[in-house]
Amino acid sequence: MEIEPGQVSLFVPPDWFDLMADGDDREATRVRCAEIIHRTYPNTPIDRREEFVDGLMECHERHLVDGALMYGVITAPLPRTGDQAVWQVQAGVVAVPSTPEEVDLGALMSRVFDARFKERVAYVERFTTEMGIGFGFLSQPLVPVPEDWKGEVPAGLRTGLAGALACSPQGGKGLLVVGTCLNPDQVRELAALVAVIAGNSVFVSEAPLDSE
Repeated sequence: MEIEPGQVSLFVPPDWFDLMADGDDREATRVRCAEIIHRTYPNTPIDRREEFVDGLMECHERHLVDGALMYGVITAPLPRTGDQAVWQVQAGVVAVPSTPEEVDLGALMSRVFDARFKERVAYVERFTTEMGIGFGFLSQPLVPVPEDWKGEVPAGLRTGLAGALACSPQGGKGLLVVGTCLNPDQVRELAALVAVIAGNSVFVSEAPLDSE
């Protein structure tokens, strides 16, 4: 199914750092990455900061090729516990069947992530969005550990995985927002952020439904 070109108004926090905001303007992206790295690690040697920027640019290239609309990274203490959050959130447009109520998001996400995480999505919920309907999921899947990492990371390593799909009741296209967190115990907080982004974002060519 082809998706018509268009625009999405993404609902994100005001201080959100979106790696994809400059599109394919790599020079502008590198300038913004260098600025955020300098502000985050002001006392780190310059050559080390350049390595961090190079890493962000590699992520930018990969997500640009994959067609991602947004890719954000959060590294901040959580207000509730003070624990450090290390989250990655990305979003893209996907084709949705004409009867989205029949979408089994658990099965869909399992097909997408089975090769990597080897487990089904644990929990799926339906909710209302500005586009009409939404489906959210969260899980704490096991992460395969590369052979050269064994002994350096604990056995049974898990991550937090959350996502939400928002779309019109008529289907056609939808916004899929997916987040991962290094600490699986933070998956509910991550899921809340993902649901807020998906639930309040809209395709600008479509008027949001009346919420009253």
